[in-house]
Amino acid sequence: MELKSRLREQRTAHGMTQEAVAAALGVSSQSVSKWERGLLSPDISLLPRIARLFDCSIDFLFGMELTWDVEHRRDFEEKLCALHKKRDYVGVYLAWLREIELNPDHYENYPDVMLHVLRRRFFDKEHVLKMISLADHAEKCCTNDDIRNEIFRLMLQICASQTDQSIKEKGMYYYKKLPMLRHSREVYARFATEGETYRAQLRKNIAYLIDLTECSVRELVLPEMPPEEKLFYYEAAASLYEALTDGRYAGFYDPPLLSDYFEIAGLYSLLGDSERAREYLLRAEKLLLRHMTDKKGTPSPLLPATAPANMPSPEKLCRAAIERARKNEALGAFADILEAMSASYEAYFIKEEDPV
Repeated sequence: MELKSRLREQRTAHGMTQEAVAAALGVSSQSVSKWERGLLSPDISLLPRIARLFDCSIDFLFGMELTWDVEHRRDFEEKLCALHKKRDYVGVYLAWLREIELNPDHYENYPDVMLHVLRRRFFDKEHVLKMISLADHAEKCCTNDDIRNEIFRLMLQICASQTDQSIKEKGMYYYKKLPMLRHSREVYARFATEGETYRAQLRKNIAYLIDLTECSVRELVLPEMPPEEKLFYYEAAASLYEALTDGRYAGFYDPPLLSDYFEIAGLYSLLGDSERAREYLLRAEKLLLRHMTDKKGTPSPLLPATAPANMPSPEKLCRAAIERARKNEALGAFADILEAMSASYEAYFIKEEDPV
């Protein structure tokens, strides 16, 4: 990348106007404009000031960092190795800081020094505040989401080690900056919450992971698979929800288990095993009865207190599952059971939708 492009890229990354850069460097805004258009190059005496302004190296401005980086990185890693062999962990820390000072725009180095602080438990306030300053800079300037999230994860754990309330609040800030569970945020809940709040979060984690796993197992089913193979996956999927619900009212988590039961019954029917098909239809019937009558009962201790937001009601989902089962030709021999199931649930559904 040419100098003009680097200057423009760094200015916009730092949220600065051409006028602000000009004021910081003591030049005219017209000069900055010409630099960015390639009509003029900065005076050599300005290069160190530009590098400091944008927290980068002069080599980076000229696109020379890759040429310089290979040899420099080899020497740096040899230095780190020697310090580790001597168990000079303070020296390792200082070496990382020096490396970051030389290359402040190499944000992949930031998690490394933070991990070193975490592993060696350098939890005195001086070290922690230094890490916070690095994290704040990276949050503002680093454009790589993976690196920023790794920094947030590490800083959450570092800040959790402190008794200073302002630093603990900073840890909560990093926690809230992390993506949701699918990107590992909630795995770190223990650093930001405690007591019943933490236990409630664990239940949400469990339900989310089981839900995700059950959906993934069902996605392994292919249309061209023989019924025996499909049956294996659907029974595995159902067993996950059976563990979660523990034979109790489960609200939002009842419909997917009901759907699995219907799929399994249909497959057993295709295979000519009417008894097993009937067994799973009776499981479905029992689930529906529990769903209609046991809302005030004690839920499974693994279930979260609330269902995911912005989802259709469990009643609508159960109703849809019953209708799909009634249209499943493989369950044609059990039309009477499904008809009775549909009639009882339809009465319940109407009552739920339009309570007196």
